[in-house]
Amino acid sequence: MYYKELALYTASSLIENAISKCEFKTYENGETVKKEDYYLLNVSPNENENSSVFWHKVVRKMIRSPEGALVVEIRGKLHVAESYSVKEVRPIKGNLYEGIVLEGGLQLKKIFLSKEVFLFRLEDENVRLLIDGMYQEHGRLLRSAARTFRDTNGRKFKFKVGGMKQGNEEFNREFQDIISKEIKSYMENEYATYVEYDGEELEEQTERQRTSSDDVIKIRKDVFDMVGQALKIPQALMTGNVTSVKDVLDVFLTLAVDPIADAITETLNKRATIWNYINGNYYRVDTGKIKHRDIFDLAPQIEKLIESAMFDVDELREELGRNELNEEWSKRHWMTKNIARVEDVANGMLEGGEKHDEGTENTVSV
Repeated sequence: MYYKELALYTASSLIENAISKCEFKTYENGETVKKEDYYLLNVSPNENENSSVFWHKVVRKMIRSPEGALVVEIRGKLHVAESYSVKEVRPIKGNLYEGIVLEGGLQLKKIFLSKEVFLFRLEDENVRLLIDGMYQEHGRLLRSAARTFRDTNGRKFKFKVGGMKQGNEEFNREFQDIISKEIKSYMENEYATYVEYDGEELEEQTERQRTSSDDVIKIRKDVFDMVGQALKIPQALMTGNVTSVKDVLDVFLTLAVDPIADAITETLNKRATIWNYINGNYYRVDTGKIKHRDIFDLAPQIEKLIESAMFDVDELREELGRNELNEEWSKRHWMTKNIARVEDVANGMLEGGEKHDEGTENTVSV
């Protein structure tokens, strides 16, 4: 049981940490804004929690609980329900939720409509139930391997007594009450003395076949692989033996993190209603900041992003976690002169237009 819980904790924690590093962007009329919703999702959703703790809790329930994570809004603050029940399943009008219990055992009397809550869930087939079922067989194997290792590698003793004492009732009582306790104390303590009486002999068995812990280690690895596979997490991340960091993280983000980020995005926008969404008022979980970024390693890419007009300076600074300059030039897009449409270059050459030498890095604003 401990191996499964450790594997689940490891996998869940990896995804929770990744989601908590995301920026929950808010948009109005198609433009990013930082208002009350942004503060709730990225800084502090309620009086007792910061956003990191909040999203850890949400993702943990999404992964571990078949019911998913139910979040309610009370007085403009967001709270994750510790438990809840569905009062009525209504496929057309939306379900009704009741018996919502918050942290600390506070139970809400209100019955919530589907449109009044955020229900963050993954696939209908809850991964925790699948893992529990798969672990039943592995659990038996693990217990058997551990028992075999303990039995074959533990210290064993023979206690020899004279033939006259074998059927002696007084000796049997003495052995159970006193001698067996002394033997146990002698075997379990680092420093101990055992008094051996005449006609008695305590002898350790040394000629026994011992086994290694390889079977236990292999089954433990299987459990971690099983949980990682169920949650789409590369084995290297589950074991901590990461060599090709970029490739491993790319797979992790694509298969394990992005689906959960998408589910959160869709749930936030569902609550915001279709009318807000089609008018450019929506939410988006940005996973672009999960990876560690060294600004010096990124210098060549930064230059390319600026000179290709992909980002203006302030957009790129914000993406890298730096303060915007808020200057006129920093909000303009720039492009090198040697980047142009094919037909424009062809027309310029045919008309005798100026041809830039290869490698020219003249940059103009656009």
